[in-house]
Amino acid sequence: MTRKYKKKTKKKRGKRTMGYGRVGQHRKTGQRAGRGKTTQLKKSKKSYYLKQKELGFPDPDWKLGKKGFKRPQDMVRLSHVNTLNIKDLDLNLNKYIQQKKASKSGEIYTINLDEMNVQKLLGRGEINKKVNITVEKASKQAIEKVEKAGGEINFLYPEDQN
Repeated sequence: MTRKYKKKTKKKRGKRTMGYGRVGQHRKTGQRAGRGKTTQLKKSKKSYYLKQKELGFPDPDWKLGKKGFKRPQDMVRLSHVNTLNIKDLDLNLNKYIQQKKASKSGEIYTINLDEMNVQKLLGRGEINKKVNITVEKASKQAIEKVEKAGGEINFLYPEDQN
């Protein structure tokens, strides 16, 4: 196959810029010394960075470079716990009964938080109703407040209550 015109890359192979203007263009991040503030300031704009630091920008304690480590996502997911406060439970108890997530017999409400994907009950707020709760874990304050109101907490795994 013969071409009518020579290819641009073949044509300008001897030139330093190969038709892309100023030296270093069309080379991804090589010319601009990376992305973001830290890499640019460390490499190509160090004098600018030092001037800004003298003026107090962005922060006198600001240090260059990486710090710490990022926890692997699978470990973060293992430690994630869904929680519910007592005040939210007290406010939404009637809604849970309508949704058939809880039941009421007389004055006593019964609810299984494990079925609602709640692992821990926390003690923020007040509860005025007698509630029998089944949950994986509960804080000491939550246990005290529920028992003070006349209810009780049943744990799914009795060996680790808190």
